[in-house]
Amino acid sequence: MDYGIRGLFEQLVLGRAAVPQQCTLGLPDPQQEVRVWLEGAGSPLDVTSNHVVACASPLLVGVGLDDARRRQALSGTVSLKIRERCGKARLLADFALQFFDGVRAPGQELSLFRVRSCRNHCLSLPRLWAYDLYKSFRRRRRDKHPEIRMSILGARSMSALFICPRPVVLVTAIHEGAGNIFPMNLFGRIADGHFAFALNSLRSAAPLVERAGRVALSSIPLGFAEMVRSLGKNHRLEFVDWDTLPFPLAPSNAFGFPTPDFALRVRELEIDTVRRLGSHTLFFGRVVHDERLRNEPQFCMIHGIYQAWRLSQGSQAARATVREAQT
Repeated sequence: MDYGIRGLFEQLVLGRAAVPQQCTLGLPDPQQEVRVWLEGAGSPLDVTSNHVVACASPLLVGVGLDDARRRQALSGTVSLKIRERCGKARLLADFALQFFDGVRAPGQELSLFRVRSCRNHCLSLPRLWAYDLYKSFRRRRRDKHPEIRMSILGARSMSALFICPRPVVLVTAIHEGAGNIFPMNLFGRIADGHFAFALNSLRSAAPLVERAGRVALSSIPLGFAEMVRSLGKNHRLEFVDWDTLPFPLAPSNAFGFPTPDFALRVRELEIDTVRRLGSHTLFFGRVVHDERLRNEPQFCMIHGIYQAWRLSQGSQAARATVREAQT
């Protein structure tokens, strides 16, 4: 099926769901689009800036909880809900969660939850099922031996989790004089100065970061999005030649790691705990230095389904800030 016929077929079958998987946009730090709420572990808890997508397969979400809420999460039904931040605070997605495990670091514990069900309210149910089935069919045809195998529920849940804009950072890690720099978007600040992020367990970046035990995370201006995307190949490399990078570097404040000189913000982390969860390895640690250098919109990713919903609501911001990228 050539691209023109395929595009027409997608429009007929999927309607508004005929969208790219990823859209790039620029937002302030922190984003002001949506709020993420955890319900069922005591009173509703705003975890917009206190959660992380910890693994893709199995799909796990991590949240920093105190002891009382953790006990309630163990014994009750927990849900995660994504809502508009302004206006009517409409429900955009909800997830039923089941406690999976805890990951400890000094002074903090990250509670991991498995996603048991998901509903993306940015699409009607018939369109949502059509989208799920068609994308599953396309993945199976395109890749007979995928690096990460995801169920229909896992793929649906991941797309819904990207209703919450996910910033993209460049990660710098150095061990014994050799280092790498690569983009990442599965990360999140956790309560009390802790931070967590996830890397593909099968690629070279994850073991390098584990050996290094510390990283610098550089926030990126929207104007450098395409350049940063091009560094995705570095996930498969053990080290890079710093002289060949397409931008100047500046040393980070605490570790002296090479970071892009255009960075908006640089966070430097000591990694306390490493846990391989499945398709991804989770890194959990402390922020030792956090420096804001510039105040510009940062490079974020959202799913195309949410972007289509934004456009359907007549959002001027949706038209002004987004750049679609087919994946």
